[in-house]
Amino acid sequence: MRIGMVTACYKPVINGVTRMVSLYKQSMEALGHEVYVFTLGEPDPAGDEARVVRSSAVPLGESGYYVSVGYSSEARALIQEMDIIHCHHLFMSVELAHRYASCPIVYTNHTRYDLYTGTYSQLPQPAADALMRRIWPEFTDFADVVITPSESVKQVMLDFGVRRPIEVIENGVDLRPFQFPSNPLTKTQLDIPEESVVLVYVGRLSVEKNLPRLLEQFAIAQDIVPHLYLLLIGGGPIEDDLPHLARKLKVEERVRFIGPVGYEAVANYLAAADIFITASETEVHPLTVIEAMAAGLPIIAPASPGIVDTVTSGGSGLLTNHIKGGLAAAVTGLAMNLDLRLAMAANAREASLRCDIEKTARLTLALYEQLCIERPDLTREREHGRRAIKENLHPLVTQLRKILHSPERAGSGRNRWWDIDWFESETSEDEQHREPWV
Repeated sequence: MRIGMVTACYKPVINGVTRMVSLYKQSMEALGHEVYVFTLGEPDPAGDEARVVRSSAVPLGESGYYVSVGYSSEARALIQEMDIIHCHHLFMSVELAHRYASCPIVYTNHTRYDLYTGTYSQLPQPAADALMRRIWPEFTDFADVVITPSESVKQVMLDFGVRRPIEVIENGVDLRPFQFPSNPLTKTQLDIPEESVVLVYVGRLSVEKNLPRLLEQFAIAQDIVPHLYLLLIGGGPIEDDLPHLARKLKVEERVRFIGPVGYEAVANYLAAADIFITASETEVHPLTVIEAMAAGLPIIAPASPGIVDTVTSGGSGLLTNHIKGGLAAAVTGLAMNLDLRLAMAANAREASLRCDIEKTARLTLALYEQLCIERPDLTREREHGRRAIKENLHPLVTQLRKILHSPERAGSGRNRWWDIDWFESETSEDEQHREPWV
């Protein structure tokens, strides 16, 4: 089977979606399938792997994401040869696949777009929700089937009016590196006393991950459990702000800012930790939580959709409905009870087994095969694409313009993509297929 993975970004960008696409590619190629990745932007400076097809596009600041009005002629020709297309972003992904592909399209929803829209735009959350009630159903209509990694996120999408059939297939990871780390670190190697209890967070250091609240809750718990330490692993737009907050909270001696590390090294750091913690409420089925569970770490987190499908509160971790105060209470209770930590660690290891990437790949391939027989794409509406973009993406781009239209963020003229009204134009199909901004 020739499989096309369509994604708005790929390596060297480090995030959960990029990692999931890479894991899918590796697993399905190991099963004998031919997997292509269709994406935008410049090649990976370290060198692209085989069958990665990039189309030229305009960078979206320093985010690693790009925007374009279409794919290159090479990508358009190649995508026509796919037996199945699997999209991994709502924007710059599923609509492009719908425009060019001649096969069934699957879309996996990896992101709580409703919460991200409220966080990154000037819209209040009720207005962001109203916007997503228009955008989510229209853009998922470009696909034939939607995959959600958890039942709770499926319910979120149904509540927002998504009309396409929804299948639940949990995200998977390669469990072995976390079960058997190649070079496990000790607390001593991290300049932490061996008798300490070490919390660890792995992920993007950005606003939607609620990291200021995480530091505040750690500071409260550290007053009660003085042998407590915190590792923050990752990089992102607020990484320079967090050390200042740690000093303000007077916990700078107990927090280790590790920075971004290679995927293969994450397991070595997890080996030095006792508990994984996150304050994020925007997850759908976070890979970092599954990886931490495979490493034998109990989880402390908000009881939010995605997390509640992964972690059993009281079994493989502690979940709270009240982040303010609740996280600190969970940390205190678990840090002071070694027997409970050990029991939860064993439960976490066991629970992680259901998220092996090989199982995820087999379930996804079964869905592909079913769609290739049924061919729902032959009756999928082909004419609503431009209307959906113009009527539904327009309000979101308008908000992004207000945020981004400043001298320090705008950059040089032709890189200011939000000044280009491609979504408003009445171009012909031939004009849509031309290389963007040449």
